[in-house]
Amino acid sequence: MNRFLPLVQIIFLPAGVLLWQPLFKFIEESDTYFAMNLGRYILEHGFPHVDPFTIHENLQLVAQQWLSGVLFWQIYKDFGVDGFLILDALIGVASVLIYWRLCLFVSGGNKVLSFAMSFVVGFLISAMIVPRPHIFSALLLLIEVFLLEKFTRTENFKFLLPLPLLSMLLANFHAAMWLMSLVVCLPFLFVKSFRHVKFLLAAMAGIFLGGLINPYGVDALTYVFRSYGVDLINANIPEMHSPTAQSFRGKFFYLTETLLIFSLARFKVPWRYIFLSGGITFMALMHGRNLPLFYFLATFPLAYVWRELTTEKIFKQRALSLGLFFLLIAANTAIVITVLKEDFAKIPAPLETLFAISMLAMIYNVLVLRLEKTLFHPTILPRKILSLIVNLFIVSGIFFFVLAAEKTKPPETYTAAINFILRTERPENISLYAEQGIGGLAGSFGIKYYIDSRSEVFLAANNGQKDIFEEYIDFSRGKINYKDFFRRYDFTHIIITNDTPFIFDELSGDKDFRVIYESERVDGTQVTRCKVFVPKKD
Repeated sequence: MNRFLPLVQIIFLPAGVLLWQPLFKFIEESDTYFAMNLGRYILEHGFPHVDPFTIHENLQLVAQQWLSGVLFWQIYKDFGVDGFLILDALIGVASVLIYWRLCLFVSGGNKVLSFAMSFVVGFLISAMIVPRPHIFSALLLLIEVFLLEKFTRTENFKFLLPLPLLSMLLANFHAAMWLMSLVVCLPFLFVKSFRHVKFLLAAMAGIFLGGLINPYGVDALTYVFRSYGVDLINANIPEMHSPTAQSFRGKFFYLTETLLIFSLARFKVPWRYIFLSGGITFMALMHGRNLPLFYFLATFPLAYVWRELTTEKIFKQRALSLGLFFLLIAANTAIVITVLKEDFAKIPAPLETLFAISMLAMIYNVLVLRLEKTLFHPTILPRKILSLIVNLFIVSGIFFFVLAAEKTKPPETYTAAINFILRTERPENISLYAEQGIGGLAGSFGIKYYIDSRSEVFLAANNGQKDIFEEYIDFSRGKINYKDFFRRYDFTHIIITNDTPFIFDELSGDKDFRVIYESERVDGTQVTRCKVFVPKKD
C-alpha cells in the first residue's frame, strides 16, 4: 500500500480536477468580462476612481478586483479562452494539493484518508473553479490557514511571516474578501499559551498593514461593509441564495455538512476547529458563493477527527467489502465499454496514455496482485477497492473530457446583436440598455451601458450617487413605466430577449420603437428570440 499510494497521489489527485475543467463554458453573461474590461482600462489609463464603463456620470468606484482583472485581460489577450482553462486548472490543482498537504499534516500522516478527502474535495470544487476573483481568494485563505495550523502545532513564528504578504495579495486580487484574512485568525487565538496569542496578534497587525498596500487604501478593505448583507442583492442574485438540496451541488453540501457536524460533536477536537468549521459552514449556509471556502477551510478538521481511520478498519466487514468490490467492477466495466465503443478514437494522445495507465493499474490490482495466493485477501482487498474508485473517477473524467470537446459553442445571441449595431455605429456613440449580465460583454466592445453584474457598484453606498440596482429591479418587475425609463436615459439602442417577456412584448408592440435586428435560436424545446430596438425619432 505504501509503495502504491505515492503513484496514485502524484498522477490521479491533480487529474481529478484537470479532467473536469474542459466542461467550463465562457458564456456571454460571464462575470469575467467586466473584470477583463477593468484590467484593460488600468493597463491603458491607470486606476479609475470614477466608473468609466457605464452611461452614468460620476459613479465613485473602488476597483477591488483590479489585479484579478489585469491578469484575466492579459491571459485572454495572449491565449484566449484556452488561457482561462489553463489558469483554472493551475489554481484548482494548486488548491487541492495544498489541501492534501494540510490534511496530511493534521491527520498525522494518514495518507489514505488525506488522499480520499482531497480527491473528493477536488471533484466537488472543480465546477466552481472558473475565472473569477474568488479562485484567488480561496487559494490565499487556504494557504493562510495552513500556515496558521503549522504555527499552532509547532509554535514556530516563522510560519506567520508570510501572512502580511498574503494579506496584500488578497487586498489586490479580491478586496471584498480581505476581512476573511483576519477572521480566519480568530479561531487560532483559542489556545492556552500567552506566547502563541502574542505572536498571532502581532501577525494580525501585520495582516492589517499588508492589506493597506493597495491603490484604494482603507476604502478597499472596508468594501465588504458597503456591499454585503444587502437584502435586495441577496434576494435577486442567485449566488447569494442559500444552497438548495434540490440541486446536485446542494445535496453534496448538506451531506458533507451533516458528516462534519456529527464528527465535531461526536469526538473531542480542538476549539479552533469547531469555531473555524462552524463559522465557514454558517457562511456557506447563508450564501452559495461561499461553498469553495466551505470545502477548503471547513472540512479539513475531518482529517484530524478520523486520523486513526485505516482501510483495514473501513473494510473489516468482508461481506460489505466484497459487495463494494463487485459493484465497482460493474461500474468500471460499464464506463470503460462506453469509452471504447463510442469515444476512444476521439481521445487525444496524452489522455490515451493516462487511460492505458489507468487500465493497467486496474488489471494489475484486480486480477494479478495477490497475497498468499488469494485474490481477495483481507489485507489486499482495500487496495483493490481504492484502485477501482480512483479508476472510475479517472475514466469518467476522460469520458466527460471528450464529451466537452464535442460540446456546441456557447450561443452568441448578444454578440451577434452587438456586432450588427457596430456595422453602422461607432462604440462611443452608443448608449445601450441590456440585461444586467450582458453589460460586461457590451463593455468589451467599448460600448457604454446601463448596468452590469457588479451589483454592489450600483448601490448608492458605493457609488455615492443613486441606487441604480434597485431601479433596475423595479424596472424589470414592471414597477417603472418602460417609456419613462427609456426616455430618462435616452438610450440609442435596446437589446432585449424573450427571457424578459414583459418588456420584450411591450416593445415589440410599441410604435414608438423600431426593430432593426432580430434573431431566433432553438435549443431543444427552448426558443430564444432577441431583438434590437431603437427609439423612433420625432
